[in-house]
Amino acid sequence: MTAGALSMRRYRAQENSVTSSAFSPALATPATPGIPAGDRPFEELARVHVAPRAHPAHHSEGLDLVSWRRLSEAGLWRAGVPKQLGGHGGTWRHLALRLADVARGGGDLGFVLSLVAHANLVRALTEYGTPWQHERFLHPLLAGEVGASAMTEPQGQVKAVGTSARADGQEPDGWSLTGVKEHVANAPVADHALVLGHVVDLGERASTLFLVDLNAPGVSRGQREQPGGLRSSQAGALLLDSVPVPSTAVLGAPGDGLRTLHDIVGFGRALYGLVATACLEPELRRILANARERRAVGSVMRDPRHVQGRLTDVRIIIETVRATALTGIDALVTGDSEASLRCSIAGFIGSDGLVRAATHLMVLHQHLGGARGAEARVVQDALVAGATADVQREDILDHMLAAQH
Repeated sequence: MTAGALSMRRYRAQENSVTSSAFSPALATPATPGIPAGDRPFEELARVHVAPRAHPAHHSEGLDLVSWRRLSEAGLWRAGVPKQLGGHGGTWRHLALRLADVARGGGDLGFVLSLVAHANLVRALTEYGTPWQHERFLHPLLAGEVGASAMTEPQGQVKAVGTSARADGQEPDGWSLTGVKEHVANAPVADHALVLGHVVDLGERASTLFLVDLNAPGVSRGQREQPGGLRSSQAGALLLDSVPVPSTAVLGAPGDGLRTLHDIVGFGRALYGLVATACLEPELRRILANARERRAVGSVMRDPRHVQGRLTDVRIIIETVRATALTGIDALVTGDSEASLRCSIAGFIGSDGLVRAATHLMVLHQHLGGARGAEARVVQDALVAGATADVQREDILDHMLAAQH
């Protein structure tokens, strides 16, 4: 079965399980880059499709492939892709703003972080891919197939790559990949992945990026992870056992994988904070509406300054993360030499801010913050998503040390 056929089968299985007419309204596909003036179609699309599925997806621990397909059909992924490659001709800022709108309208952080993982691969192929790679991988990903980036290994260090790439005797200049990748977002359902491997014959500079069809012989999927939050974003392991990869599927140049990877992951780090804090905006609005209602009926807060401080802190976090993330993404668009550093800083501020904002929301929701409802899900997802601050610090330090050479 082909990758596209497998993805379509999963999509139809989810679509057939839904009988509510709430999922049927169609929106016009945006024809211009970015968010049309006076209209936010992707926020509305997410409100119609993603939001009603968010809580069920959390409990079933399944990626919402129906909403994924709807967003893809509406042109979500084409925002930052040049027209000659099938896109709308915008910049990566346009795609970032669309993803933030999906986060704001859908309120499902797990789902949106799966979108971020996919967006990273779309950008990587657009910026570094060849015409063959565009046809084989990029076009199906724009149309709705699911992508993943497989970098982390059991030892937890991207730089210590254990996945080996050896010359494949059956195909001239081809490769055979063997290894294990862990904590891969979208791994249980992805059709294609960008895999970091170690070319055995290249010596010290051996790290290489490979584009892999995840339905190819030798690919199997490990057990799906069961995190404490972000349960609607499926993650797991990819097991590679002598997977044949043609020479045309190397992204960039052999041995240049880590340098290329630094630029690729920067976009995802900045996006991470941008979309995560966008998910917090509807929660903040709900709490503000509740506080306004209590004041209108004469309810007196025991410590209004305490509540005001938490409310304003959440808003400040949202605005700070948004500004920092867009600064990093704009640096990528303009080719700023420090774009990767700026994106890592945006990732740290986003992760750190998420934890603080989630703590405020949990207190402001009072007993609902610890119950098994939508409020607790949002808080729980934000706390788990914000646990990567130390990883971002390590990246920032690497950039600082590299600048000394």
